[in-house]
Amino acid sequence: MTLAYFPGCSAASTGKELAESTEALMEALDFALVEIPDWNCCGATSAGVLSPRLNVELNARNLRQAAQLGADMMLVPCAACYNRLKTTQLELKEKPALAKELEVPAAALQMRIVNLPELLVEHLDEIKARVKVDLSHLRPGAYYGCLLLRPPKAVQFDDAEQPTSMERILEVIGLDPAQWNMRTECCGASLSSTRPRAVEKRVSKIVDSAREGEANCLVAACPLCVLNLESRQTGADCLPSFYLSELVGAAIGLEPTKLGTQRHLLSSTLVGEKQH
Repeated sequence: MTLAYFPGCSAASTGKELAESTEALMEALDFALVEIPDWNCCGATSAGVLSPRLNVELNARNLRQAAQLGADMMLVPCAACYNRLKTTQLELKEKPALAKELEVPAAALQMRIVNLPELLVEHLDEIKARVKVDLSHLRPGAYYGCLLLRPPKAVQFDDAEQPTSMERILEVIGLDPAQWNMRTECCGASLSSTRPRAVEKRVSKIVDSAREGEANCLVAACPLCVLNLESRQTGADCLPSFYLSELVGAAIGLEPTKLGTQRHLLSSTLVGEKQH
C-alpha cells in the first residue's frame, strides 16, 4: 500500500527517532511512503494562538501538496501535525467557500489522514505474524496525550476518554500494557518554554500514575510528549519513554540502530534475549 507521508518538523530535529522508526517499520510492513513534496510546518499550537487563519492556511497548503500525489491516505506520525491537518481538513469541509478561496481540491478533503496507532491497529494480524523478539521484560504504559484524541469531532480516532488502540497493538506484540488513569491527560507541551515548572509538575503526576499501574516504561506517539516525559522527570528512578513505532519495530526484529533508540535521553534495555 502506498501512503502519502507528512513527516513534520520534529522528524528532522528533536524527534528523529520517531521518523527513523516509523520509516523502518513501514518498510518492514510493506507500506510505501511517498513524502509530500515541499511540505511546510503545520504551525502546531503556536500558530493557532497567533492567528487561527494562519494555521488554516499553513495546513491548507499541505493538503494541496498532498493531493498532487493522488494517494487515498496520508500518514502523519506526529500527533500535533496529525491534529492540525485533521482539524483544518474538517474546517474546509464545513466551509466550502474557504476551501475554494485557498484552492484546496476535493481530493485533499476526501483523503484519509491517519496517525500511526490508527494505521497499525488495522493491521494486527500482519504485525502478529512478524513478531520475532520477546519484549516481555517491558510493561509499557500507553500514553495518548491530548492531540491524538481531541477534538473528537475532528480527529475521529478511538474513544477520547477510554482509548484502546495502543493497548491492542502492544498486546499483539506480546506485551502486557499497564492499566492507569492519566493516559489521555495533556503533558503541557505548549507550556514547555514559558512555564517549565508547571510542565514538570504535570509530567510528575503522569509518571506517578503510570507507576501506580506498575508500568516500567511509557510509550507514546507524539515527539513533544516524549521529549517532555524524558526531560522533565527528576530523581534517579525515571521511566524511559519509547515511541510505539520503536516497540513494534523491535518486536518484529528490526535493529535498534534502525529505530533510533540510541537517541533517547533516558536509556533502557529495549530488546530482550528470547527469539520466537
